[in-house]
Amino acid sequence: MKKIIAVILSFIVVMSLAACGGGSSEGGEDKPTAAGTYEGVESKWVGSAEATSGEESPFSLELNDDGTGVSHRDGLDIDVTWELNGEDFTMQETFMGMTIDYTGTLKGSELHTYNGDPEDELTYEYIYNKK
Repeated sequence: MKKIIAVILSFIVVMSLAACGGGSSEGGEDKPTAAGTYEGVESKWVGSAEATSGEESPFSLELNDDGTGVSHRDGLDIDVTWELNGEDFTMQETFMGMTIDYTGTLKGSELHTYNGDPEDELTYEYIYNKK
């Protein structure tokens, strides 16, 4: 009877630790996050050599830890959802019932986003630096 109680208690302890995250956490390291405030540095059509600086046409991005945020561009505040997987960044803007999908990369403090295929010259690229 004592063995059965010991096994049941052990099982309960193990399940409690797993539920609370007390077990292994995929290497024990915190995952990198894109959360923070980004200042627009440059925007351009991928196929264009000309770019606008963030000072000429101000834009910025606020990303929250919960995967939401706000894009500030063209005098608008646009709701976004985002996700980071390694250096691969994805984001969706939602404004007035329309959704625009972005892909991109986050390397260090520099975030590049594209509203289409990064190889297509008709895709717009936004470059941000984390504040």
